[in-house]
Amino acid sequence: MNVHPAKLEVRFREKFFVEKVVEEAVRRALGPLAAAASLGVGGQGSGGAWAGVGVAIPSGGAQELFPVEPLTPGTRPLAPLLQVFDTYLLFQTDSGVAIVDQHSAHERVLYETVMRQLAGDGAPAQRLLLPLTVEFTPPELDAIEAHRELLRRVGYEIEPFSGRTVVVHTAPNPHPRFDAARCLQELVADLAGGRFGGWANRLERFSATFACRAAIKAGQRLELEEMRELVGRLLTATLPAHDVHGRPTIVQLPKDELERRFGRS
Repeated sequence: MNVHPAKLEVRFREKFFVEKVVEEAVRRALGPLAAAASLGVGGQGSGGAWAGVGVAIPSGGAQELFPVEPLTPGTRPLAPLLQVFDTYLLFQTDSGVAIVDQHSAHERVLYETVMRQLAGDGAPAQRLLLPLTVEFTPPELDAIEAHRELLRRVGYEIEPFSGRTVVVHTAPNPHPRFDAARCLQELVADLAGGRFGGWANRLERFSATFACRAAIKAGQRLELEEMRELVGRLLTATLPAHDVHGRPTIVQLPKDELERRFGRS
Protein backbone atom coordinates (compact mmCIF):
# COMPACT_ATOMS: atom_id res chain seq x y z
CA MET A 1 0.00 0.00 0.00
CA ASN A 2 1.18 3.55 -0.74
CA VAL A 3 2.29 5.64 2.24
CA HIS A 4 4.11 8.48 0.43
CA PRO A 5 2.54 11.23 -1.74
CA ALA A 6 5.23 10.85 -4.41
CA LYS A 7 5.11 7.05 -4.17
CA LEU A 8 8.72 6.97 -2.93
CA GLU A 9 7.82 4.53 -0.17
CA VAL A 10 5.52 1.54 0.06
CA ARG A 11 4.58 -0.83 2.84
CA PHE A 12 3.46 -4.40 2.56
CA ARG A 13 0.20 -5.45 4.15
CA GLU A 14 1.72 -8.90 4.86
CA LYS A 15 5.14 -7.67 5.96
CA PHE A 16 6.36 -10.85 7.67
CA PHE A 17 5.19 -13.08 4.81
CA VAL A 18 7.22 -11.00 2.31
CA GLU A 19 10.27 -11.05 4.60
CA LYS A 20 10.01 -14.85 4.84
CA VAL A 21 9.80 -15.26 1.06
CA VAL A 22 12.89 -13.07 0.53
CA GLU A 23 14.78 -14.87 3.30
CA GLU A 24 14.05 -18.29 1.78
CA ALA A 25 15.09 -17.08 -1.69
CA VAL A 26 18.43 -15.82 -0.36
CA ARG A 27 18.92 -19.03 1.61
CA ARG A 28 18.37 -21.16 -1.51
CA ALA A 29 20.80 -19.00 -3.49
CA LEU A 30 23.58 -19.03 -0.90
CA GLY A 31 23.01 -22.47 0.55
CA PRO A 32 25.03 -24.72 -1.78
CA LEU A 33 28.78 -24.94 -1.43
CA ALA A 34 28.77 -24.08 -5.11
CA ALA A 35 28.11 -20.50 -4.03
CA ALA A 36 31.55 -20.36 -2.42
CA ALA A 37 34.36 -18.30 -3.92
CA SER A 38 36.93 -19.77 -6.28
CA LEU A 39 40.46 -18.49 -6.75
CA GLY A 40 40.86 -16.22 -9.75
CA VAL A 41 43.81 -15.98 -12.14
CA GLY A 42 46.86 -14.68 -10.36
CA GLY A 43 45.50 -15.79 -6.98
CA GLN A 44 42.87 -13.04 -6.70
CA GLY A 45 39.46 -13.98 -5.31
CA SER A 46 36.60 -13.96 -7.76
CA GLY A 47 33.08 -12.88 -7.05
CA GLY A 48 31.17 -15.46 -9.06
CA ALA A 49 29.49 -18.75 -8.37
CA TRP A 50 31.20 -22.02 -9.14
CA ALA A 51 30.66 -23.44 -12.60
CA GLY A 52 27.85 -25.88 -13.20
CA VAL A 53 25.57 -24.41 -10.56
CA GLY A 54 24.18 -21.16 -11.91
CA VAL A 55 25.16 -18.02 -13.75
CA ALA A 56 28.78 -17.12 -13.10
CA ILE A 57 29.36 -13.43 -12.40
CA PRO A 58 32.83 -12.34 -13.56
CA SER A 59 34.78 -9.99 -11.33
CA GLY A 60 35.80 -7.72 -14.21
CA GLY A 61 38.68 -7.23 -16.61
CA ALA A 62 40.33 -10.22 -18.22
CA GLN A 63 39.97 -12.28 -15.06
CA GLU A 64 37.89 -15.43 -15.51
CA LEU A 65 36.33 -17.94 -13.21
CA PHE A 66 37.93 -21.35 -13.20
CA PRO A 67 35.66 -24.10 -14.53
CA VAL A 68 35.69 -26.07 -11.29
CA GLU A 69 33.34 -28.71 -10.01
CA PRO A 70 31.30 -27.63 -6.97
CA LEU A 71 31.92 -29.17 -3.60
CA THR A 72 28.82 -30.93 -2.34
CA PRO A 73 27.70 -31.82 1.18
CA GLY A 74 28.83 -35.37 0.43
CA THR A 75 32.38 -34.24 -0.34
CA ARG A 76 34.88 -35.61 2.14
CA PRO A 77 38.43 -34.30 2.48
CA LEU A 78 41.08 -36.65 1.18
CA ALA A 79 44.44 -37.14 2.89
CA PRO A 80 46.60 -35.28 3.52
CA LEU A 81 44.84 -32.47 5.39
CA LEU A 82 47.22 -29.64 6.29
CA GLN A 83 47.08 -26.48 8.39
CA VAL A 84 49.09 -23.48 7.16
CA PHE A 85 49.80 -20.23 9.02
CA ASP A 86 47.78 -21.79 11.88
CA THR A 87 44.76 -20.30 10.08
CA TYR A 88 43.92 -22.15 6.86
CA LEU A 89 43.14 -25.83 6.29
CA LEU A 90 44.08 -27.39 2.95
CA PHE A 91 42.83 -30.67 1.59
CA GLN A 92 42.58 -32.46 -1.73
CA THR A 93 39.26 -32.93 -3.49
CA ASP A 94 38.37 -34.78 -6.68
CA SER A 95 38.86 -31.59 -8.71
CA GLY A 96 41.61 -29.65 -6.94
CA VAL A 97 42.71 -28.25 -3.60
CA ALA A 98 40.22 -26.72 -1.17
CA ILE A 99 41.29 -24.03 1.33
CA VAL A 100 39.20 -23.44 4.46
CA ASP A 101 39.43 -20.45 6.79
CA GLN A 102 39.25 -22.17 10.18
CA HIS A 103 37.68 -19.23 12.04
CA SER A 104 35.03 -18.50 9.40
CA ALA A 105 34.23 -22.20 9.06
CA HIS A 106 33.83 -22.74 12.80
CA GLU A 107 31.78 -19.55 13.06
CA ARG A 108 29.31 -20.90 10.47
CA VAL A 109 29.11 -24.28 12.21
CA LEU A 110 28.55 -22.71 15.64
CA TYR A 111 25.94 -20.27 14.36
CA GLU A 112 23.78 -23.02 12.92
CA THR A 113 24.27 -25.15 16.04
CA VAL A 114 23.27 -22.34 18.40
CA MET A 115 20.20 -21.44 16.32
CA ARG A 116 19.00 -25.05 16.65
CA GLN A 117 19.72 -25.03 20.40
CA LEU A 118 17.81 -21.79 20.96
CA ALA A 119 14.86 -23.23 19.10
CA GLY A 120 15.00 -26.40 21.22
CA ASP A 121 15.90 -27.18 24.81
CA GLY A 122 19.29 -25.52 24.78
CA ALA A 123 22.91 -26.57 24.50
CA PRO A 124 24.62 -29.40 26.34
CA ALA A 125 26.71 -27.53 28.90
CA GLN A 126 29.91 -28.49 30.71
CA ARG A 127 29.61 -28.40 34.50
CA LEU A 128 32.70 -26.69 35.86
CA LEU A 129 34.70 -28.44 38.57
CA LEU A 130 35.76 -25.00 39.79
CA PRO A 131 32.91 -22.55 39.13
CA LEU A 132 33.91 -19.20 37.64
CA THR A 133 33.35 -15.94 39.46
CA VAL A 134 32.95 -12.95 37.14
CA GLU A 135 32.35 -9.30 37.99
CA PHE A 136 29.91 -7.12 36.03
CA THR A 137 28.62 -3.56 36.09
CA PRO A 138 25.09 -2.87 37.42
CA PRO A 139 23.61 -2.51 33.87
CA GLU A 140 25.27 -5.80 32.90
CA LEU A 141 23.82 -7.53 35.97
CA ASP A 142 20.39 -6.28 34.92
CA ALA A 143 21.01 -7.70 31.43
CA ILE A 144 21.98 -11.09 32.90
CA GLU A 145 18.77 -11.19 34.93
CA ALA A 146 16.66 -10.17 31.93
CA HIS A 147 18.28 -12.72 29.60
CA ARG A 148 19.04 -15.56 32.02
CA GLU A 149 17.10 -18.10 29.92
CA LEU A 150 18.83 -17.02 26.71
CA LEU A 151 22.24 -17.46 28.35
CA ARG A 152 21.19 -20.82 29.78
CA ARG A 153 20.23 -22.06 26.34
CA VAL A 154 23.76 -21.46 25.04
CA GLY A 155 25.22 -23.22 28.09
CA TYR A 156 25.71 -20.65 30.86
CA GLU A 157 24.15 -21.41 34.25
CA ILE A 158 24.61 -18.25 36.32
CA GLU A 159 23.54 -17.15 39.80
CA PRO A 160 24.27 -14.06 41.92
CA PHE A 161 27.22 -14.38 44.28
CA SER A 162 28.17 -11.18 46.08
CA GLY A 163 27.82 -7.54 45.17
CA ARG A 164 28.62 -7.18 41.47
CA THR A 165 29.94 -10.73 41.14
CA VAL A 166 28.15 -13.78 39.75
CA VAL A 167 29.13 -17.43 39.86
CA VAL A 168 29.06 -19.51 36.68
CA HIS A 169 28.35 -23.21 37.26
CA THR A 170 28.15 -24.42 33.64
CA ALA A 171 29.53 -23.11 30.36
CA PRO A 172 29.50 -24.07 26.69
CA ASN A 173 32.52 -25.96 25.42
CA PRO A 174 32.78 -25.46 21.64
CA HIS A 175 36.50 -26.29 21.57
CA PRO A 176 39.36 -26.92 24.05
CA ARG A 177 40.75 -23.36 23.73
CA PHE A 178 37.44 -21.67 24.53
CA ASP A 179 37.61 -18.83 27.08
CA ALA A 180 34.21 -19.18 28.78
CA ALA A 181 34.57 -16.15 31.07
CA ARG A 182 35.68 -13.77 28.34
CA CYS A 183 32.94 -14.90 25.97
CA LEU A 184 30.33 -14.40 28.69
CA GLN A 185 31.62 -10.92 29.48
CA GLU A 186 31.46 -9.90 25.82
CA LEU A 187 27.96 -11.33 25.33
CA VAL A 188 26.63 -9.63 28.45
CA ALA A 189 28.20 -6.30 27.44
CA ASP A 190 26.44 -6.57 24.08
CA LEU A 191 23.13 -7.44 25.79
CA ALA A 192 23.47 -4.50 28.17
CA GLY A 193 24.25 -2.18 25.27
CA GLY A 194 21.13 -3.23 23.36
CA ARG A 195 23.21 -4.40 20.42
CA PHE A 196 20.82 -7.17 19.41
CA GLY A 197 17.87 -4.90 18.60
CA GLY A 198 14.24 -5.97 18.67
CA TRP A 199 12.88 -9.45 19.22
CA ALA A 200 12.26 -10.08 15.51
CA ASN A 201 15.94 -10.85 14.83
CA ARG A 202 17.41 -10.91 18.33
CA LEU A 203 18.07 -14.65 18.32
CA GLU A 204 19.86 -14.47 14.96
CA ARG A 205 22.06 -11.58 16.10
CA PHE A 206 22.78 -13.20 19.45
CA SER A 207 23.68 -16.49 17.77
CA ALA A 208 25.95 -14.72 15.27
CA THR A 209 27.72 -12.83 18.05
CA PHE A 210 28.17 -15.96 20.15
CA ALA A 211 29.53 -17.85 17.12
CA CYS A 212 32.03 -15.09 16.37
CA ARG A 213 33.19 -14.86 19.99
CA ALA A 214 33.37 -18.61 20.58
CA ALA A 215 34.84 -19.84 17.28
CA ILE A 216 38.39 -21.05 16.89
CA LYS A 217 40.58 -18.06 16.11
CA ALA A 218 43.08 -17.49 13.33
CA GLY A 219 46.53 -18.37 14.63
CA GLN A 220 45.40 -21.31 16.77
CA ARG A 221 47.08 -24.61 15.92
CA LEU A 222 44.73 -27.56 15.51
CA GLU A 223 45.27 -31.27 15.85
CA LEU A 224 44.62 -33.42 12.78
CA GLU A 225 41.41 -34.86 14.23
CA GLU A 226 40.16 -31.35 15.02
CA MET A 227 40.76 -30.32 11.40
CA ARG A 228 38.87 -33.35 10.11
CA GLU A 229 35.92 -32.74 12.41
CA LEU A 230 35.71 -29.04 11.53
CA VAL A 231 35.82 -29.63 7.76
CA GLY A 232 33.31 -32.46 8.04
CA ARG A 233 30.86 -30.31 10.01
CA LEU A 234 31.28 -27.42 7.58
CA LEU A 235 30.47 -29.61 4.58
CA THR A 236 27.20 -30.70 6.20
CA ALA A 237 26.11 -27.18 7.25
CA THR A 238 22.98 -25.61 5.76
CA LEU A 239 24.86 -22.54 4.41
CA PRO A 240 28.47 -23.73 4.35
CA ALA A 241 29.93 -21.25 1.86
CA HIS A 242 29.91 -18.12 4.05
CA ASP A 243 30.32 -17.13 7.69
CA VAL A 244 27.89 -14.91 9.60
CA HIS A 245 29.57 -11.77 8.22
CA GLY A 246 29.23 -12.92 4.61
CA ARG A 247 32.92 -13.78 4.20
CA PRO A 248 33.80 -17.00 2.36
CA THR A 249 34.58 -20.04 4.47
CA ILE A 250 36.12 -22.06 1.65
CA VAL A 251 37.74 -21.47 -1.75
CA GLN A 252 39.10 -23.93 -4.26
CA LEU A 253 42.19 -24.02 -6.46
CA PRO A 254 41.37 -26.32 -9.37
CA LYS A 255 43.74 -29.04 -10.54
CA ASP A 256 43.63 -27.58 -14.08
CA GLU A 257 45.08 -24.31 -12.79
CA LEU A 258 47.88 -26.11 -10.94
CA GLU A 259 48.76 -28.01 -14.11
CA ARG A 260 48.71 -24.81 -16.15
CA ARG A 261 51.07 -23.03 -13.75
CA PHE A 262 53.51 -25.94 -13.79
CA GLY A 263 53.38 -26.22 -17.58
CA ARG A 264 51.54 -29.52 -17.64
CA SER A 265 48.59 -28.35 -19.72
